[in-house]
Amino acid sequence: MKHLYSSIYIENGISRTELARRTHLSKTTVSTLVDELIERDFIADEGASHSDCVGRKPNCLKARTNQHFVIVISWVDNIAEAHVVDVAGTSVYSTRLTLKKGESYISLSQTCVYKDILSKYDPQRILGICVVVSAMIDAVRNEIYSTTLSLGPGGSGNLIHDLSFAFPEYPVALLEDTACYAYAEKIYTQVREKNFAFINFGRGIGATIFIEGNMLGKASGSVTQFGHYSVNPRGPLCICGNHGCLEAMFSESQIKARLEESGKTSCLLGRSAITFEDLGKAALYKDPAAIHTLQKMSRDLALALSNLICIVNPELIILGGKGQHLGTLFLEEVQHSLRDVGFRRMVDFSGVRYSQLQSDAYLNGAMKYFFDTYYSFLEPRPRAFYIG
Repeated sequence: MKHLYSSIYIENGISRTELARRTHLSKTTVSTLVDELIERDFIADEGASHSDCVGRKPNCLKARTNQHFVIVISWVDNIAEAHVVDVAGTSVYSTRLTLKKGESYISLSQTCVYKDILSKYDPQRILGICVVVSAMIDAVRNEIYSTTLSLGPGGSGNLIHDLSFAFPEYPVALLEDTACYAYAEKIYTQVREKNFAFINFGRGIGATIFIEGNMLGKASGSVTQFGHYSVNPRGPLCICGNHGCLEAMFSESQIKARLEESGKTSCLLGRSAITFEDLGKAALYKDPAAIHTLQKMSRDLALALSNLICIVNPELIILGGKGQHLGTLFLEEVQHSLRDVGFRRMVDFSGVRYSQLQSDAYLNGAMKYFFDTYYSFLEPRPRAFYIG
């Protein structure tokens, strides 16, 4: 039934006959399952479709919006932000609260859900809850490793334990943000390559890898720590304790220092803070220091990517998040540098492009990952807790 629903959702208009042909199910079986999806308000039969074919026009099935939702909660710094995401659309409502003394991410999340969202949406229409963090989630040790969360007394172990009991009416999934962003890219831009890597430039640098179409290590962020690959052992100290990690070298806080190191003039040096977007624009308009800095940064990234290519040999590497703001020049420099530092036999067959989605796509990615991986039409709201 889930496969049928996904086909209807992706096609945004398909007939029972075409569904039977694609799924290799009998027309009777397809009609029975479709009728149940209609009865449960997941899809609608919109009548005869528009067609130039002679004869009877088949009825067109489409996914229904504003019927079923997944709550996606994001924890960043001292903020808990909750979004209601339509399973056939996008975010339709959001609310946020800030941590105060004596509060926790979980208590804030419960307030967002029980006192706000469920007062506006039918609780029976909520399929589940996703909590998304920018962190490494270790399901084996029951730990969250993060430099951006205020975990408080007891640390991540208590947080995971308490979260598993925080919303007893719904299944809950604890997910990593880059994995959700990458899943959105895969689904909504219909990435055709089965082996690809998604690199997210966000609060740090995360990576999610797909092998034969499947996410490596689930959506926990525990399999790869791409941002902590050292590209310069004598580089700046990273928050992880090592020197020259890609994450430290690529931090926006390091841009000004790298511009100064170039020894060239720049219109940006008078600013107290410089973003990737600032650097990309300055390079576009021929700022000497900005161009030099972009070239150095592209070589650092290419060095890390060349090693990734040698290990998993992806057909495609997608750069997402704030890194997209570095612009076309940066992307071209990365591609050029890869040919200089990488194993040509592999590098020549690995494409590099920017993401086609904005960084908030992780909301839809989390919803879709939860729906595709954990939601069951047979048992819609089990008492369950998932990591990754």
